[in-house]
Amino acid sequence: PLFSSPVKLLMGELPSVIITLLKLPKMKISPMFNFYGSLIPSRITISTCYIAGLLLVSSCKNDPNAAIQEEQLSNFDKSAPQVQIVALEQQVFDKQLISNGKIESRQKSELRFEINGQIATINVRNGQRVIKGQLLAQLDNAIQINAVDKAQIQLDKAKAQFEEDKINYGASMSGLDNIPDEVLKNLKLRSGMQEAANALNEAKLQLRQTYVRAPFSGLVANLETRAGDYITSADAFCTLVEQQNLDVVFAVLEAEFNFVSIGQAINVVPFSDDQATYTGLITSVNPLVDGNGLITIRAAIEDAGNRLYDGMNAKVFINQPLDNVFVVPKEALVLRSNREVVFVYENGSAKWNYVDVIAENNSHYALKPGSLKVGDSIIVSGNLNLAHDARVEGVFNSN
Repeated sequence: PLFSSPVKLLMGELPSVIITLLKLPKMKISPMFNFYGSLIPSRITISTCYIAGLLLVSSCKNDPNAAIQEEQLSNFDKSAPQVQIVALEQQVFDKQLISNGKIESRQKSELRFEINGQIATINVRNGQRVIKGQLLAQLDNAIQINAVDKAQIQLDKAKAQFEEDKINYGASMSGLDNIPDEVLKNLKLRSGMQEAANALNEAKLQLRQTYVRAPFSGLVANLETRAGDYITSADAFCTLVEQQNLDVVFAVLEAEFNFVSIGQAINVVPFSDDQATYTGLITSVNPLVDGNGLITIRAAIEDAGNRLYDGMNAKVFINQPLDNVFVVPKEALVLRSNREVVFVYENGSAKWNYVDVIAENNSHYALKPGSLKVGDSIIVSGNLNLAHDARVEGVFNSN
């Protein structure tokens, strides 16, 4: 009787223990257990089994961790999910048209030598900023310098001959001041002074053609030649780009043409830095539609600084303001049955509302007036799997 109760308890609460005992080596025990066929080793006494059974049952019934976990799961099932909400307002919405564009400098020029020759010196490098009139490079110009010196000598000789002819003519006319202008002109021609002066000017011009100077201030680019290279007048020596005054050139579809106008504000975001935004104004619209149905637009970038370069790619955002419309973050809108839905937080529940989008930009939607009203608490997070009338805990979004 003392053992039958623990055995019955073990059979009801812990059948796995009985199965384990059945697998123990066969030993001879009391006849009352013959129907099990030698269950327990001789070293395990009846009292030991009794105590072990009580301990096992007690440990399962009174495990504090199991009770805590069960309580936590129960509380989790009963708790409402937390969602972020924002108050709905009527405000000005910037309707956006987005296009890809390319940044161009307003002043950009390929510089060339005007004559053929061997490059003697190069005074600049790629990326160097230069000022207007600065000497960039020169050809081997010994011949041109010699030609200038020779022409100067010829001019000096012609001037001496002219002065001698004036003296001779003036003596016969009783004074140099009385020589008529027409006579002086003829004396210059006879002395060769005018011809020598023209030769000197030509020699100086040829000497200047051996130099390349900056026609405006800017950055040197595409400099690929080296000192000692032979270059012709058809070869570009380098490219000079003015960096401060930049435009962005982009295209819009002819169907979007009415969206843009001269003087309209735009935002420019270069691909190289999507965190930087530059403002600009549309300055010109090409009045022709190309073969792809596109119209080319040019806009001036304000305050470009030194971070933008000619040829960079950028995204262009053209803004068109819409007054007094409902504006919600893009995260607030979800799809239900292929329709656009916004959840409103009311008295601890999520209420879905069908909405119609009239415009969008990169971060918000503008909605038509409908079931929503000013001051509604719009759910902007945790709404992907929400159902109508689902219990939620609303927390106002601080952003």
